[in-house]
Amino acid sequence: MIESSSPKGPLSREDAERIEATLLPTLDRHHLRLQAHCLSTLKSIAAPRCEGPLPSDAEIQAWCRDQPALRDASDFQDELLRQFQVISDQLNALADTCGCSPLELTLTALIEQAEAASRQRLAQER
Repeated sequence: MIESSSPKGPLSREDAERIEATLLPTLDRHHLRLQAHCLSTLKSIAAPRCEGPLPSDAEIQAWCRDQPALRDASDFQDELLRQFQVISDQLNALADTCGCSPLELTLTALIEQAEAASRQRLAQER
């Protein structure tokens, strides 16, 4: 089987491998992948901006309308916008903790936050 070197989504193969290489529980790794995927998508929507706030709802809606696979799926677009709002709240909180703007967040920051949250949960269970 020949693998393509071109990305099939917002996360590079290297980013996906970094997430899988963490010692996080499966559910935490899944959540981390979702956060990283959404952050990457939000950064592409905001481009060329690479710092500052995440895209507004209006910017996300315009992006959705420009996606051929989403163009005729208004119900899905509405749900996707709600999901982006949820993840945006999480990313805004993390950016505040990191002392940077949301668009400056990195995969490293997401991994560090996920690992810290996992360690805290384990400590509370003891």
